Amino acid sequence: MTNKLAIVTGASGGLGLAIASRIAEDFDTVMLTDLQEERLSEVAESIESSTSARVIVSACDVSDQAQVAGLYDTAAREGAITGLVNAAGIGMFTPIAEIDVELWDRVFAVNTRGTFLMSQHFIRTAQPPAAIVNISSIGARAGNDMLAHYGASKAAVIEFSHAVARGCARTGIRSNTVMPGFIYTDMWRNTVAYLKQNDPSLADLTTEQVFAGIVDQSIPMGRAQEPEDIAEAVAFFLSDRAKNITGQTLAVDGGTVLT
Repeated sequence: MTNKLAIVTGASGGLGLAIASRIAEDFDTVMLTDLQEERLSEVAESIESSTSARVIVSACDVSDQAQVAGLYDTAAREGAITGLVNAAGIGMFTPIAEIDVELWDRVFAVNTRGTFLMSQHFIRTAQPPAAIVNISSIGARAGNDMLAHYGASKAAVIEFSHAVARGCARTGIRSNTVMPGFIYTDMWRNTVAYLKQNDPSLADLTTEQVFAGIVDQSIPMGRAQEPEDIAEAVAFFLSDRAKNITGQTLAVDGGTVLT
C-alpha cells in the first residue's frame, strides 16, 4: 500500500494547524513545516494523538530555495508525495505611503516566492494523482489601500495557481486556491492593534470588539470564519472528490467576495 504524504507550510499555528489536523484524517503521513520547529513538534504530538496519521516536522523558510530543496529530499524519503498546502503567509495593515521596499519584498518572498518554490519542487517530485492547494485571501480581490503589499502578493498566488493547473493538467497534478475571509488569527490581532493605535475612537474597545465590528460591517452572513471552515475546503480539493477540478478559486468568506 502506498504511503501517501502531504506537506503543509505555515503549520505551527492558526490556519495551518487547522488544515494539518484535518488532512491528517486523509493521508498516511503529514509533513509540517514552518520556521518555529519547537512549536511544530508540539503540533505534531497533538495531531498524532487524535489521528492515525504519522506526523513529521521540518523547519523551513519557504522563501529559501536551498531549504525548500532539502525539505523535499526529506519528504521523498518518508512517503509518496501526493499533497501540498501552501499556507505560509505574512502581512498586516500598512498605508501605501509607509510600505518600504524591504517590507514589500519580504511579503512577496513568503507569500508568493514561497508558493512558487514549494509548488515547483512538488511538480518535480510528486507521484500523481496529486494536488496542490494554495491559500490566498479575499485581500487579493479587495483593492484595500492598507493591504497593497499583501493583496498583490495573494493575487499573484491565484494567477500562479492558474498557470500550474493548466501546465500540469495532463500530468495528474491539480492546483486550486482557497481564499479565506475573516479569521481571528495573529495577523488580525496585529492588524486590530494597529487600528486601535491609530484611531482614537477605538481606544476603549477590546481587540475582540473591534474585530467583531469589522466582521459585522464586512461579511453579509454576519459571522467570522473559523480555521476549520478553510480546512474542510482544503481537504475537499486534495481529495478524489475533486478529481475533475483544477484551476479554481473558492472564497470561504460568508459572502464577502461574490464570485
